[in-house]
Amino acid sequence: MDSRDACDLDGIRRSLGAGYAIQDTLLKAIVAEVLPEGKRNFAFGLYYAGYGVGWLVGSIATGLLYENSRAGLITFSIAMQLASVPVFIVAERQWRPS
Repeated sequence: MDSRDACDLDGIRRSLGAGYAIQDTLLKAIVAEVLPEGKRNFAFGLYYAGYGVGWLVGSIATGLLYENSRAGLITFSIAMQLASVPVFIVAERQWRPS
């Protein structure tokens, strides 16, 4: 690994860290606003359990794809992002007051 690769990895780590910090903060604020106090701990537990399993499966899949097919990695990443859009649409419709 040369110094350019190390700089690239450092930039990726910083970007992921910033993204995680923003997402984590926003999630806590949203859950605190939407759910009653007695249900927040359970909601956070479910969220982080799903988040951890998703992170593990996603990391394994992207690692295997990175080794075998960069085009497959890009396709997988785009497909997963697009697959999340309907979830956000449904959640937004249910959360919006009628």
